[in-house]
Amino acid sequence: MQSIFKTISVITISLQTLVYLNLSAQITPANNIISVDISTFPQNAAFTYDSCFQKGVDAGIGSVGLYQNWTMIEVAPLTYNLSLFDIANIYYPAYNMPLDLTITAIHTNNLEVPADLVATPYNNPTFINRFKAMLDSVHAHIPDVTLNSLVIGSEYDVYLGSNNTLWNNYAEFYNDIAIHAKTLWPDTKIATEITFGGLIAYNTNAQIVNTSSDYIGVSYYPLNPDFTVKPVSAIADDIEALIDLYPGKPLFFYQYGYPSSALCNSSDFLQRDFITKTFEIWDLHPDAIKGFDFTWLHDLDPVMVDYWGDYYGLTDEVFLEYLRTIGLRTFEDMGTDKPAMQELLCQAVIHGFSDVDVECNTSISDDNLLATLTINPNPVKDYFSINGLPDNATIAIYNMYGEMVSVISQPKDKIIDVNHLTNGTYAVIIKNEDKTIAIDKLVVIK
Repeated sequence: MQSIFKTISVITISLQTLVYLNLSAQITPANNIISVDISTFPQNAAFTYDSCFQKGVDAGIGSVGLYQNWTMIEVAPLTYNLSLFDIANIYYPAYNMPLDLTITAIHTNNLEVPADLVATPYNNPTFINRFKAMLDSVHAHIPDVTLNSLVIGSEYDVYLGSNNTLWNNYAEFYNDIAIHAKTLWPDTKIATEITFGGLIAYNTNAQIVNTSSDYIGVSYYPLNPDFTVKPVSAIADDIEALIDLYPGKPLFFYQYGYPSSALCNSSDFLQRDFITKTFEIWDLHPDAIKGFDFTWLHDLDPVMVDYWGDYYGLTDEVFLEYLRTIGLRTFEDMGTDKPAMQELLCQAVIHGFSDVDVECNTSISDDNLLATLTINPNPVKDYFSINGLPDNATIAIYNMYGEMVSVISQPKDKIIDVNHLTNGTYAVIIKNEDKTIAIDKLVVIK
């Protein structure tokens, strides 16, 4: 059993530390955005929105999401409740924090329009003009707020389904609203949020809608139909499929998360690995992916789990556990960081988004030796060597799924053959007398 646990330990090291040592990370705070939904669910009332917001700042957030259904704003025909926007206009400019504002006419599987418009087609001028009038009032109440993006609709592909008429009507509505929004906020990016499944399954309709988009808005939770999680390794193919569909426009993941519940076949550590994998993918596609909004800061409390279950009309136990455990921190008392939150903080520091003091476990025990150990060449085609390698070193190579693909003890002439490896990124673990002395990234290109 001891050898099994040692192997598991090395795999964990490879997954956690690969990006920590990636000095050529490509995402930057100047070009990319980390965001976190600032939820305030912990039980202790002393943990205020200010406290939660600071947790987001620690994670290097470059924008904050503000979400409103149309019915929350227009409470009666041409009568608006704009108190939240008045607060936002004071709060966020004080921190120089931009907003990603989402306003929905359709929220997932629910129509969220004023009661007198429920039977009105989305492309009807009356429907469109009422939405414009509401936007005009919102604009008047946030003159000091900087909008990074305005998002019209959230996961509405679930509601529209395969109905081409509804999609065409929505495309006309969205195009008209996008044009109007640009007159109000000329420098703001316009987007509409569709689920990953909807972007794939209804690609033709989604492409038509996104003609008017500056960002391709995505809601992404890597789940199977029964709400259990997909393997972390699956997210690379999913994200790259979207990049292939929209090569000319950057993606923005306005909802993005991975539950940690065992009922979803997940764990705290799989959720952490999801964060690690996200940054690995992001570094490969910094121009294609503008940002990720991680959902949520905290796990949901039981009352909110029941509320959202009722709202979506889903009472499946696994679905409710997915909702409950998608946060990066726990709900109890004032909340504690889950491993995923620690990983997000580490990634934010390493990539220059944050300077918070956080302990990142790199498992490198000899900094002087590390400075002398370099892989050459890297990227590599057939062979590589490690400068400064001790005579009694052991080298283990892991793929990005945490699987060991090679182990070499005291390599002859310190030359390592990689002809058996396929194209990709690998973790190289270097040990000396069972002591891990270095971990680095190897890129194989043939």
